[in-house]
Amino acid sequence: MIGIVMIGHAQIASQMKEALQHILGEQPLIAAVDISEEKSSESLTAHLKMKIRSCDVGDGVLLLADMFGGTPCNIAMGCLQAGQIEVVSGFNLPLLIKAATMRKHVDSVSALASHVVEAGRQYICMASDYQIGGNRG
Repeated sequence: MIGIVMIGHAQIASQMKEALQHILGEQPLIAAVDISEEKSSESLTAHLKMKIRSCDVGDGVLLLADMFGGTPCNIAMGCLQAGQIEVVSGFNLPLLIKAATMRKHVDSVSALASHVVEAGRQYICMASDYQIGGNRG
């Protein structure tokens, strides 16, 4: 099974893990790394690599970063490893749910990354587009 490690500013990663478990129940091989200003990038990188190792059972690890170009994503990008570790930035809860439920059913971490990116995009919308009667503001 593909492991999943989230990394993000403040407590977004741990809070997303908590939300995921609220919806799906306890999930194995999923970890969160929260970034705080008082830690050096070296210690954050070491902590992320430790979490990656703890979630990798040989099928690879999907890293989910909160925002492209931010410190968490930049640290995650330093861990990219072709065929073993993939990074997706800008994750949301639907993307995370898709990753958690689909990771047993794909043959590679790259395939999982492609599927979850599409799921994340699919669930971003303007709610008024779905208002009964189509009336918009």
